[in-house]
Amino acid sequence: MNDETIQDTLDRENLYIAPLDRRFWAYVIDSVLISFLIFVINFNTFAALSTQGIEESTKALQEMPLLALEVYVLGFIYQGLFTFLYGASLGKMALKIRVISVDLLDSPNALYSFWRAFLREVSQVVYFIPFFFAFGDRFKRTLYDRASRTIVIYQNR
Repeated sequence: MNDETIQDTLDRENLYIAPLDRRFWAYVIDSVLISFLIFVINFNTFAALSTQGIEESTKALQEMPLLALEVYVLGFIYQGLFTFLYGASLGKMALKIRVISVDLLDSPNALYSFWRAFLREVSQVVYFIPFFFAFGDRFKRTLYDRASRTIVIYQNR
């Protein structure tokens, strides 16, 4: 679907593109939620870092690569599942924005939801470069939005 067709569809359906500031704050909310969940899951590891000696702390620090992997996997599951089921993560819901498929004008199917979530997590690993595509795009689409054929809209209801 080209840009003109997307714009015509958005106009016809009375849909508005979500502003980047709302998307940013939704990202912050989701990151805080995931960080809190990781902290709860790995409380014993963090407690070992603060209460044990150097040898025990070194053993706990050796688990950090697994912790980073856990953060990405949890983020992938969280983003993919919430996008598929609700069209939005908790952060997006709080800020009244939603991810929709440009083809369906509804929540993306499971394949596109999880593909978008995977590419979103990869984007974080490569210094957020794919996020910058939103600044030059008419519909504020990031690289992973383009690849998964989605756009983020503002829910005015």
